[in-house]
Amino acid sequence: MIWLFILIPIILVAGIAIYLEKKSGMTPPDLTEQAMKIDEADKNNNVYKNSGGS
Repeated sequence: MIWLFILIPIILVAGIAIYLEKKSGMTPPDLTEQAMKIDEADKNNNVYKNSGGS
């Protein structure tokens, strides 16, 4: 009987997690936004490389 107190919450949480995962689903990445972030990171990298110094 005690196993019900352990098993029922696990089943409930697993069911809710599966439902929310199927509801939200996976979406493909936005390639334009990703390309802009890569370009911005590349520009920042070039600024630090060309900043001079000793």
